[in-house]
Amino acid sequence: MGALEIPDKLLQRASRVPGLGERVARFIKLEVAQFEMRQHRFRPETLALVARAQAEAGQKRAAGFDLDEEREALLRRLDQMTTSEAP
Repeated sequence: MGALEIPDKLLQRASRVPGLGERVARFIKLEVAQFEMRQHRFRPETLALVARAQAEAGQKRAAGFDLDEEREALLRRLDQMTTSEAP
């Protein structure tokens, strides 16, 4: 990732804000530091699991995934796992 892409219309408006470049740079530095901290905090297996889940979610979204439908199915499965079958 080289330069950030900023739409021309927004760039014109943003250029009038004093000190915006420094604040954006500070924000990016903080985001990088947080990312690096997460990389050290979690095991590689955990990060790989999250990456796979994010990729799967992206594929589902692209295929027209219905979040409400999936939520209901999850709640039904959870209810089945936690509800006693005894009379």
